[in-house]
Amino acid sequence: MAIIPPDLKDVKTAFPSASDIEFLDAGGYKAVYKISIGSKIEALKIIELRTTPGASDEEKEKERTDLRARINREVSVLGEMNIPELVKLGAIKLAPTLIGNREYLAYSEEFISGKDLMKLITANGPRPDEMELRVLLSTLLKAIRSLWSRGIIHRDIKPANIMKTADRARPFILMDLGIAFAVDEAGITTNSASIPATIKYVPPEMLFRGFRNTIDWRSDLYSAGLSVYEYAAFRHPLARGSDDAGTTLYNALKKTPKFLKEMRQDLSGKFCALIDQMLKKKQALRPANIELLIRNLEAGL
Repeated sequence: MAIIPPDLKDVKTAFPSASDIEFLDAGGYKAVYKISIGSKIEALKIIELRTTPGASDEEKEKERTDLRARINREVSVLGEMNIPELVKLGAIKLAPTLIGNREYLAYSEEFISGKDLMKLITANGPRPDEMELRVLLSTLLKAIRSLWSRGIIHRDIKPANIMKTADRARPFILMDLGIAFAVDEAGITTNSASIPATIKYVPPEMLFRGFRNTIDWRSDLYSAGLSVYEYAAFRHPLARGSDDAGTTLYNALKKTPKFLKEMRQDLSGKFCALIDQMLKKKQALRPANIELLIRNLEAGL
C-alpha cells in the first residue's frame, strides 16, 4: 500500500521554515513536496515509517529499523559525494518528524527543474540524437564510478530516476539512492523476500541467491545500459507493458534483446555495440574498465 501524502496544512505546521508548499508525487513509503526555503526552491521528501499489516511487534521494529538505515545511508552517501551527476542535499536535515499522529523521516534535496526520462519516453516525442545519448551515458558512468569508489552500488538506475535538465553543466542528474547497497555492510531491506531493485531493470545476477557476494559496479552498468537503450528506442529492450513479473524476470535471465542498431539505424555502430555489451547477462562479459569507457565516450568513441 502506497503512502497517503500528509495534508499540506500539516506539512506546513511540521516545517514552519518552508513556504509555498506544493505536493508533487508519492509512491511506496515516500511523498515529495516542492517548497521554498528562503530564496531557494527545494524538494521535501517525507518517508512514512510504515510496517507490514499483521506483522509482529518484533517484525515491525525490524522493518522500521531497516527503513531508517536505508534513508540514513542514502542521505549520508549524497552528503559525502556532492558531485554534479547526483542530486544534492537541501537545507532541511534528515530528522524524525511527527505529522498528525504518524511518524515520518524527512529531509530536503535540491529541486531539479526538468523531466525524468520515463516521462519523456511516455510522451513519445523526438528521439534523442547520439550526442545526447553519449552525454547521458557519460553522466551515468561518472555517477557509477563515484559510487563504486566508496563501495556503493546504486541498484535502481532507471529512466524514472534520471532527470533531464536545461542546465548545460548538469544536463542529466541521477536520483534516488534509497536501495543503494554498500558491499561492506550487511543487507538492509524492509522485506528480505523481495527483489531489492525495480524488476524491469534488475541485473540477472541479482536474481540468484548469494548475489550480495558477487555483484559489483557492473550491475549498475547493466541497468544504465537498459536505461540508455530505452531512452534511445523509446521501448524497453526486454519488457513489455503487458508482461507479468514472472515473464519480465525470465526475460532478464534468458532473453537476448534486439541489437540497438536494429532499433536506431541512425546511431553509430560503435555506440550501439557498447550498449549491447553492457546488456550481457554475465558480468564478466560487460565492459571492465569504466575509466576507458568514459574517455572513449568523451572522445566520441
